[in-house]
Amino acid sequence: MVPSSVAAVVVFLVLVTPGTAFELLWQRTRPRRDESAFIEVSRVVLTGVVFSAAATATLAGVAALVTGSAVDPVALLRDGGRYVDRHPALTIRSLAALLGLALLYAVAAHDLLTPPNARRIVQETAWHTAFSRMAGRGARAFLSVQLKDGTTVTGYSAGYSTEPDPAKRDLLLAAPLAIRPPGDDEAKALERAWQTLAISGAEISTIAACYVTRPDQPAGSGTRPRAPTWLRERPWRSCLAGAAGIVALLIVFSLI
Repeated sequence: MVPSSVAAVVVFLVLVTPGTAFELLWQRTRPRRDESAFIEVSRVVLTGVVFSAAATATLAGVAALVTGSAVDPVALLRDGGRYVDRHPALTIRSLAALLGLALLYAVAAHDLLTPPNARRIVQETAWHTAFSRMAGRGARAFLSVQLKDGTTVTGYSAGYSTEPDPAKRDLLLAAPLAIRPPGDDEAKALERAWQTLAISGAEISTIAACYVTRPDQPAGSGTRPRAPTWLRERPWRSCLAGAAGIVALLIVFSLI
């Protein structure tokens, strides 16, 4: 008899994982909405059931065409643990294939439901976007911070807190540091002994940023390799090819 804990893990993987993957992909190109936890969980479970059902139907079709390539769902439901004890390797292969197929179907469905020109919506603060992500690899953000009293402070971005409210954050600047008091035409550079300066977000009015390439790393040297164009434009084709590959592997294992 299959232990209940193992069965719970299997149910979670088969039903929740594909729905979670689809939901995470869906949120990448859709604006965030204020929803209750019940609605979010229900959507994850519902989509997970749909993709897992499609994967189960695929395995059932493969098992009907090639005997022994996948578990017999009728026999598995009828005999339960006894069937698993008699066919442990086949059961593990089938569960792995079921999860893989469900995930591939989730990715393919998301791609088919998403317009080709849809752009990714990044759920992050403007500070992170401007000071970290837009700077890219091999560059540092040099900031000009204007305070509410008219003072301007310049320096390299060295860090910041992540409070949702900008007024509750703290910004950390690194040398070389300079301060221009209100009304002055030129900024006064601080001595090199002063390495960092912390500014309260409540005192900040505006922040301007420029990106300075590090001398030991040319611009663009840290660019990540991009996937092929055909894979970026229509991932659903790769997902269906992967599903066909999983089915082919099941058939090959059944013939060995």
